[in-house]
Amino acid sequence: MKSVSEAVEAGLLKKSVGDLDLRRNSGLFMKVAVVSETKSFFICRNNEPTETTSEMFFGYDRVVVPGPKWRGAERGTALTLFRWAGAVPENYHRNAVSAKSLLKNPVSLIYGDSSTGSGREAASIASRCYYDWSYSYEPMGAITERLTHNSLSDTGTILMDEQGNVQRNAIYNTQYVKPGVKFVRFISLENASLDMLKVVIATTLKTTRYGARTSILGDNMQNTVVAVGFSKGDRGVTSYSVMEECWESGSWNPEKTIIEQMQAAYGDSLLTGEGLENLISDARHLAANRDELRTVAEQMISKMEQDWAEFWRSQ
Repeated sequence: MKSVSEAVEAGLLKKSVGDLDLRRNSGLFMKVAVVSETKSFFICRNNEPTETTSEMFFGYDRVVVPGPKWRGAERGTALTLFRWAGAVPENYHRNAVSAKSLLKNPVSLIYGDSSTGSGREAASIASRCYYDWSYSYEPMGAITERLTHNSLSDTGTILMDEQGNVQRNAIYNTQYVKPGVKFVRFISLENASLDMLKVVIATTLKTTRYGARTSILGDNMQNTVVAVGFSKGDRGVTSYSVMEECWESGSWNPEKTIIEQMQAAYGDSLLTGEGLENLISDARHLAANRDELRTVAEQMISKMEQDWAEFWRSQ
């Protein structure tokens, strides 16, 4: 596939949100392949505050990055982007929506959302954007480092109790994923349009902070979009299928393995090379143009009001 327009012509992609029927499942899927590389230290933890999330695969503990860790950061970027464009209600607060009408925004449409209000204000919108989990190629021990930190008092010395002893919470030990580690992941879009795809690509490329303590650690990740596949019905290419092949072969060239597996699954409906670069350029342009982004958002909101008129009337 030389350009994304071929997917539109083949009936595998709707050009704009206006061409979608938000009430129906069209069965059209897009799969965005991403390689995320750590560019600084990355904390990936779940239940244990000092332990990296991991599971054993092929005889070794490997770092595991759950899909919600990718999704949460990128959804936050999308929210920032559309706030900048003036397309999100001022009283919309992430994970604290109390009125159904606040769900009329492009972020809720693409990433899904819900209102925690009671009675008629309780509502939910299904996501059109799905994230799979990621796994490190290397064993966890080879790519992590454990560092000890001190909690300091106002005087700049370590926290002490009244008896002059170091407080229990004054010293803590954190495990970090080192820079230079690559993670394979896929973002699948269902019943989405080209403008939604551009938004997802733009937010993926603009997001550079993931994991815990990002307000302190700063930017720690660089995302690269490797390919986009278009299909009727989803295809069984996942981050695990890519990693399984790499673990079995002992060869780690994630970009090459991704292309090979997606080529086998999508055939001529795979976008790579110059066609992909043009799509990425269009996505970056959209994210940098406030007026254009606001126009796209207004089209999405208008379509939500039109196709889900009964949903909004039941307030």
